Amino acid sequence: MELRRVLSVVWGNIRRNKRAFILSSVGIIVGVATLTFFVALGMGIQAGVLNRIYPVNQIEVEPATVGVVGLREAVVDPALLGPRMVDTLRSLPDVTAVYPKMRSRLQARLWGGKTMFGYNMRTEAFFDGLDPELLQEDLQQTERVEDKRRRAALRKRGACKKDEECPLGQECGEDGLCGRIEYWRRFEAPSLAIPCEEEGSDEHCLAGQRCLGGLCRTPCEGGAACDEGSSCAPQPGCEGEGCPQVCLPDCASDADCDEASVCDALPGGGHGCVRLPCTVGQKDRQYSDSPRDLAGTVTGRCANGVPYGSATCEPMTCPDDTYCAVRDTTVAEGYCEKPLPVLLNPFLIEVFNSSVASSLGLQPLDGVEAILGISFRMHFGGSYFTGDLAKNVQAVKLAQVVGFSQKALEFGVTLPIDTVRALNTRYKGRDSARTYDTFILETEGNEDVSALIGELEERGLSLSSRSQDARKAADLLFILTVVFSFISVVIMGVAAVNITHTFLTIITERRHEIGIMRAIGATRADVRRVVLVEAAAIGVFGTLAGTLLGFGFSRLVNAAAARYLEGIPFKPDDFFHFDWRIFAGALVFALIFCLLGAFVPAQRAASLDPARVLVS
Repeated sequence: MELRRVLSVVWGNIRRNKRAFILSSVGIIVGVATLTFFVALGMGIQAGVLNRIYPVNQIEVEPATVGVVGLREAVVDPALLGPRMVDTLRSLPDVTAVYPKMRSRLQARLWGGKTMFGYNMRTEAFFDGLDPELLQEDLQQTERVEDKRRRAALRKRGACKKDEECPLGQECGEDGLCGRIEYWRRFEAPSLAIPCEEEGSDEHCLAGQRCLGGLCRTPCEGGAACDEGSSCAPQPGCEGEGCPQVCLPDCASDADCDEASVCDALPGGGHGCVRLPCTVGQKDRQYSDSPRDLAGTVTGRCANGVPYGSATCEPMTCPDDTYCAVRDTTVAEGYCEKPLPVLLNPFLIEVFNSSVASSLGLQPLDGVEAILGISFRMHFGGSYFTGDLAKNVQAVKLAQVVGFSQKALEFGVTLPIDTVRALNTRYKGRDSARTYDTFILETEGNEDVSALIGELEERGLSLSSRSQDARKAADLLFILTVVFSFISVVIMGVAAVNITHTFLTIITERRHEIGIMRAIGATRADVRRVVLVEAAAIGVFGTLAGTLLGFGFSRLVNAAAARYLEGIPFKPDDFFHFDWRIFAGALVFALIFCLLGAFVPAQRAASLDPARVLVS
């Protein structure tokens, strides 16, 4: 019998026995709906939650430790945890990138939030440093940059020359038009003016720098020591012969320099970027919450271009997006700088909304948008827990929240690693910034991680607690998905038994039809084929209906989550991930159980004797 004829017979049988067809499909529908729902939920949580918090191709490792008299001691010499270790880890066959992490070596405290809460909140400041390259994609996702750009494209953008000409929450772009601020771009190490005390010493300056004129600078001789894009010139502010030669970035205009520098003519020809010295007038103003006080006034320059010190000179403040960073807490002079870019962990918002806000009588925070761009102060060298450093070493700097990341410090802040390296060197000496604390390793895929862990253990490294939690969470999610999938398979197994019973009943009712089919030339294989195709139709129908049911129920769950979990930061837009593989897998399982359930009835139908059937 041709397939077309078989399908015609099956369609006729279904039309005549709709009720039996639907009842036989119920078990398959429930099983498929359960299977697709929980598999899609597992894949959605894996992709939307776990992979964002713990990327499957990234692990964080740290020196393995052993217990010694109640304390934990590293088994690896800390002196080995520097650039050489980065090169060693990068050379491993399964590793595609290595991102070191450096923790702070100095005490600090912070305060801020007066604009939001009505008063400044104060706490000890713990901080670490990460490579901005590692976090670019993560920061864009948490800031919802694509949504920002789509909304901005629907609005008319105004022309501008500087940020002050744009509405609140917008900045002047390189195209001369106002656009929404994208804070993730600001997470890069700002150029800091690192003060120093011992002229000619390099103990508190970064590698390649030396203390010259009270600042850490890169010395040079005849331009030979300068990097590409820099020129050797006399030290800025130094007059007369014998001024030390330092490297200055080349420029043609102020636009080629960072916001805290200007392009000046060099004595030997050409132009270089020179830091802007400034003063806040009185040393106590560095603690002020007033932007006007923090902007200070630039020393040696007038806003209207007249000679400095003349009667018509208009005071020049530090450029937009910068402030006057005072050298230390005992003076009022310093240099213009950009605020320190800071990342927070979303866990802090959860803690604040669930506990802190109610305890202090404050309003819960409405997601990350309420925090992005908020500024606060960091007091380096001061502490609520331990003794302060000398007053002439302590410094107060402005910081700005520019993003959120699960890789950021849970109870503290995260800065660009170059900034942390510079701060550690400034306050604790060059040796304190030679080594790293942990390393984030990136691989091609999750399948490379297990073999890599074994190689790392041979080198005295072990998974950090964060990566261990990631593996536990992934294993737990896998087990739960398998358990619920098994339940779904059991449901379909019960449905197969129901299909067997239903088809045995149907075959008894169709004995005469089957006898007539055999009498007019249908073979046993034709009869068997009709029964099995009808069972397969139940499988296809059950898969379609079950998938739609599972998908519909997932939409209800998502709607409930959007309503009742609204205050949870970085909640995924969709807890479920449906793709063709789920549908294909459900269809295969449904067909297998339907055909198994119909196999015995098909054999019985094929074995009927037409002569006995027709005369009975």
